[in-house]
Amino acid sequence: MRFESPFFLLLLVVPALYVFLRYSKIGRKTAYASTLLFSNLEMINKTRTFLTKFYSLLTDALISLSLVFFIFALARPLGGHSINSENYFGVDIILAIDVSGSMLFVDRIPFSLPYRDFGGQRIYYDKKRELIAYNRLNSAKKVIKEYVNKQTFNRIGLVLFAGYSYTKCPLTLDKSMLSQIIDDIDFLQENDGTAIGMGIATSVNRLKKSEAKSKVIILLTDGNNNSGMIDPVTAANIAKDLNVRIYTIGLGNPEGYLQPTSTDFNEYVVQTGAGLDEKILQAIADTTDGKFYRAYDPDSLRKIYADIDQLEKSKIEVKRRILYKENFLPFLIAGFVFFLAYLALSSLVIKIP
Repeated sequence: MRFESPFFLLLLVVPALYVFLRYSKIGRKTAYASTLLFSNLEMINKTRTFLTKFYSLLTDALISLSLVFFIFALARPLGGHSINSENYFGVDIILAIDVSGSMLFVDRIPFSLPYRDFGGQRIYYDKKRELIAYNRLNSAKKVIKEYVNKQTFNRIGLVLFAGYSYTKCPLTLDKSMLSQIIDDIDFLQENDGTAIGMGIATSVNRLKKSEAKSKVIILLTDGNNNSGMIDPVTAANIAKDLNVRIYTIGLGNPEGYLQPTSTDFNEYVVQTGAGLDEKILQAIADTTDGKFYRAYDPDSLRKIYADIDQLEKSKIEVKRRILYKENFLPFLIAGFVFFLAYLALSSLVIKIP
């Protein structure tokens, strides 16, 4: 609460001074120094009864409280609350995620699983289908959700790409909704392939009307561009023209990973080598003044998202509008109530002179 005319609060000294003069020893001496209030000394004893003392105390309290509330009403107390009139989001971010079939590979080989060597290959058997939770896509989803939940003012959107690309979620501040959408991301057999250029183009399309200070695409893939109608570097140049910066992340462990060999995901074969085109990812990042990262497992991926989060810090400016409401009426009513009570008490009770 604030006061529109706070200088009226200086008048609070009046009731304070009145109480001081009435009840302090100094005030009593001053009041009685040259004044005789009683014509008969026998009347003095009548002023010392409990009822007279209570009456005097009550009337003084009523008149003092009425003055206090009147003064507060004069000072015009204001109540109110602030509402956001305009927000400037520091960064608008599109998370472009590869959902091709290779994202079902598992980069951590669990040697505790049973296996057999056949035809020069090692085959692992996962009868309980536990490895699905650790494939590249599901591991990335966990890390991305952690990244999303750390964002406060940055708006985030989601674009998925494989053989073709599409917007899964437009730019939003609703982290809870976005986390649920990320949980639902899955591989679609009919959408296999890796259209990196299309993923960038769709992401740029989501950002072209953004008025944010910084516009960013974080592109995550484990393959090379093998489908789509737009070349990745061409798409990167479009992003550059719109002041969109692209961070590219190449995911996968070239030293060894498990590739599912059955549709029920209970058999995996060990593979080596990377199907990742690092040169094109580096070129995309360089074109847009971004940065290329290499992630070999979920831990390194987590560090990469943390590093990008530090690079894309912008000052947030929030303008607020305050709505004030006049609150003098309750104080005015209270002042009148106490004053009327004082008048009523003074009129109904016969005072001793």
